[in-house]
Amino acid sequence: MNNNAPDTSSGRITAVLFDLDDTLIDWSQPAVPWKSFIHGKMDNVYEFLLAEGYGLPKRPSFYTIMDAQVQAVWDRAKQDYSAPYFGNALRRGLTALSLDPDQFDLDQLMRIFDWSPVPGIIPYDDTHDTLDELKQCGYKIGLLTNSFFPMWMRDVELRHYDLLDYFDARITAGDTDYMKPHPAIYRCLLDRLGVSPQQAVFVGDWPEFDLAGANEVGMISVLLNPPHLERDLAGVQPDYTITRLSQLPPILARLKEL
Repeated sequence: MNNNAPDTSSGRITAVLFDLDDTLIDWSQPAVPWKSFIHGKMDNVYEFLLAEGYGLPKRPSFYTIMDAQVQAVWDRAKQDYSAPYFGNALRRGLTALSLDPDQFDLDQLMRIFDWSPVPGIIPYDDTHDTLDELKQCGYKIGLLTNSFFPMWMRDVELRHYDLLDYFDARITAGDTDYMKPHPAIYRCLLDRLGVSPQQAVFVGDWPEFDLAGANEVGMISVLLNPPHLERDLAGVQPDYTITRLSQLPPILARLKEL
């Protein structure tokens, strides 16, 4: 599992930072198609706008318009790794519907959207045990996800999965100016945890987006590579590779000895 000998000379490891999707929670078996789930949530916004008296196209056209604006927000963000934000997608969607977005409270619309756990998506079977062990060992635990939802929306899932209380700090790309792999978003979370990059390990499933930035800022990188994922390394070299989260604590124990 050890690919390189990481530099821990600047301080012992005191923090472990995690990606969320496909790192702590398993997206391999959703019980509903993603588009159907998202359209069901968008339907809440559609019904609200109708009830407020706004003229709207038929539902299929509404979904198509909103889908296009969500994609546009992501396409723009990937050009320079600036943060995507769901509120911007809603604003663009309202504009495309010939509505004035300044007339709306975007936070209210996001609450009406009513994000919730996707049926069939659950934590890995060793997520809680691994986080319990890290807490017992005294590590600070951080969460860093490229989600374009603000953290309060993803917190809905964390509460549902009994994961929320494990984290000493947590941020989404939607809360910041950048998305992974831009170094700034890692530094933001490290600052909130009060640790240096050399004192932290980052665990993620996507080399290009999770681990490239972690490597750049000087963290030890751990690739979670479960059987259902087929990620291209894209030239990124993780310090360690694991197939289950339960393989992480022995690596941390070994790092104490370096």
